[in-house]
Amino acid sequence: MQQSTRGPSLTRRASLLGAFGATMALAAGSGPAAATAARTRSGIYLLGDSWAAGLHADPAKALGQVAASILGTTIDVDAVSGTGYVDTDDTQNYLDRARAASGSARLVVVQGGSNDRSQSDADITANASATYAALRRAFPTAELLALGPGPDPEPVTDRQRALDATLEAAARASGVEYVSMLKTHWIPEGQSDAVIDPSTAHPTVEGQAYLGTRLAATIRLHHPSMFA
Repeated sequence: MQQSTRGPSLTRRASLLGAFGATMALAAGSGPAAATAARTRSGIYLLGDSWAAGLHADPAKALGQVAASILGTTIDVDAVSGTGYVDTDDTQNYLDRARAASGSARLVVVQGGSNDRSQSDADITANASATYAALRRAFPTAELLALGPGPDPEPVTDRQRALDATLEAAARASGVEYVSMLKTHWIPEGQSDAVIDPSTAHPTVEGQAYLGTRLAATIRLHHPSMFA
């Protein structure tokens, strides 16, 4: 019985992570010479939650660090578990941290939002808009990218989809590029255990590598010359 349970899981992992090669090639860009040059310039600032923090995996090799490594650039990760645009988890939410941010990053990525699922859509919209405005003041020459929440929890609920839509609308209204993990099927339905450990509801080390590779490819597609 145990063997039959592991078999499909390993097959799903092989199927989903098997796309690594093609995605890595897309994300890799112009090769080592370009990567070396890119490291001399400012890179990425990432604001996020436990997924970006690498909780229950390797915090030094979470999705942001993986993406930056592939793109050959530096990254400053400000990720706090349990937080969102509104939710503080007794610390600081995205808006609080955006107001305190500074640097010279060329790209600012805001990841997540699933921790705000108990908040009102009005509060989420207001704080998301204010977060983007604060980040524009902190990084006036940077491009902004919002990466929506993944299937957290799985299976995806109607509230998760509504939250994703609210965040997308807020980003679009602020002129911020939005990438929905849910709509673009970063983690296909029924294959979440190839990326997420069901016992922790968080990406595994391998899952973080997959998500980071997808993020790098997304950045490369939308900003092909940014880290060339």
